Amino acid sequence: MIVIPNRLRVVAVMSALALAGGLLTLVLLVKPAQAQADTFTDIDRSTYTFYTSSCPGDDLIVFEGTEQIIVHTTIDANGVYHTKGQDEIHGLGEGLDSGDKYVYNYVGNYHENYSFAPGETVKDFTQTLNVEIIRQGSDTTTEDLQGKALFHVTIDENGEVTAVVEKFEFVCT
Repeated sequence: MIVIPNRLRVVAVMSALALAGGLLTLVLLVKPAQAQADTFTDIDRSTYTFYTSSCPGDDLIVFEGTEQIIVHTTIDANGVYHTKGQDEIHGLGEGLDSGDKYVYNYVGNYHENYSFAPGETVKDFTQTLNVEIIRQGSDTTTEDLQGKALFHVTIDENGEVTAVVEKFEFVCT
């Protein structure tokens, strides 16, 4: 058996040079002006109880169901937060006086861009929502509610509101 100790040193030195070369290549590929965005998501699920009526003057309804809120935020290299969220509520209800059964569905979505830097604020905010209350076991759509809404606000770099949109459409059938 022949031992060649110098050959082990050569292999070790070559490996170290390859590792150093690889690290140098990675360092050269990184662009200092670009920072990696931080992203996080939060999900909350809970039971939900509330009272409402389907249409003005109708029976007060108690609803029980579940609510799920999902919020996803990315913070870009400039420190601007980009947040998207969705809120869903689905439940069943009963009229307190009538005993009529109802289904409730609500979906709300929003998106906003904002910063916590000094002098900074919300840049823009958009929210849409859809809601429906449907009476069960009826041949007509009496006491059903269909609703949609849109909200939007844009703020310029001086903190001035430059656009506001508010649209509501709630129909009792």
